[in-house]
Amino acid sequence: MERESERKELWHRLDNESDRAHEAFKVYMYLPPANRSMVQAWRAWTGSPEAKREPPFFRSWYHSHAWSERARARDHHIELLREEGQEEAIREEAARQAQQVEKVRARFNELMAMAYERSIEYLESDDFVEQLRPSDVVQILKIHLETTHKLGGSETDTPGGAAAVDWTEDEQRELDRILDEIEAEGKQDEPNSGSNEGEGPEDARGDQG
Repeated sequence: MERESERKELWHRLDNESDRAHEAFKVYMYLPPANRSMVQAWRAWTGSPEAKREPPFFRSWYHSHAWSERARARDHHIELLREEGQEEAIREEAARQAQQVEKVRARFNELMAMAYERSIEYLESDDFVEQLRPSDVVQILKIHLETTHKLGGSETDTPGGAAAVDWTEDEQRELDRILDEIEAEGKQDEPNSGSNEGEGPEDARGDQG
């Protein structure tokens, strides 16, 4: 199998092309496509920027060795290499960005797990329980009952269609204790206005007399 380095392309030296003619062709081929012409190649090859025309033998090389077609073939090859290089650069950048996104996602998941663990530790700590207000307890109980009702994990339907929560005896006692404390604290917060309700206008006048 022919190796890549040994493969002949159109812009390589032809079998019937002399070394001198091929060197002239390479000067023509390396010119910018927009400025590529026989006279420009002649000027560059001879170092005569003021030359008006190329000589007949130079023109013969141009036609007989298909300089224009071979130069365009190399232009196309260079363009393909440039596109492949750009695509490879894009693929590498995309892979780098994807790797960065995965790192960020992994770090985010790690932080979320840490936050969850610390939140659970705090919720289970004595400090959290001691700082709970009765209104907080009521709110927590409401959330728990609503969640239990929606998930249906431990509910049984009563004959009336209402959902009944299957509490353990310890949980029921603890719930009763908490509700009693809430009720007692609520009564303490009510204004003590009942003692004056029995006093009418006559009692007030009697006090004045």
